[in-house]
Parts: sequence; structure tokens; C-alpha cells
Amino acid sequence: MEKTIDSLRIAQNIKQLRLKNFMTQEDLATILGYSERQVRRLETNGTYNLYVINLIAETFNVEITDILFGMS
Repeated sequence: MEKTIDSLRIAQNIKQLRLKNFMTQEDLATILGYSERQVRRLETNGTYNLYVINLIAETFNVEITDILFGMS
């Protein structure tokens, strides 16, 4: 099966990681240096920006592919 990158899946995975780590959107925004509004947008629309995806992966100590395709 071929894996495709889907922004809505990325959004769901970001939210799942945040909740799994018992963080609020405000907590994540502070760590990333973003506004809470930017985090809400990431969790609603996702992103294809690899810098942002890598930053989130580093924050949660996961692989980039976990954000792109879901947790392994």
C-alpha cells in the first residue's frame, strides 16, 4: 500500500501527540515559540512545512514519519 501525505492526517497526528503528552495548545505554542492560534491552525489544517514538522517531531521525540503517516 502506498502512503500519501495528507494534511488532515498530519493535523490529527499533531493533536494526538499533544494530548498523549498531556499538553494544552497553549503549552505547545509556548514550547514551539508560536501563538496558540498557530497551534490551533496546525491541528485543524495540518502543514506541509518540513521545518515545522521537524520541530514538532523534536518536541515530542518522535520520527517525522510518525507525524506524516501516524504513530508506528
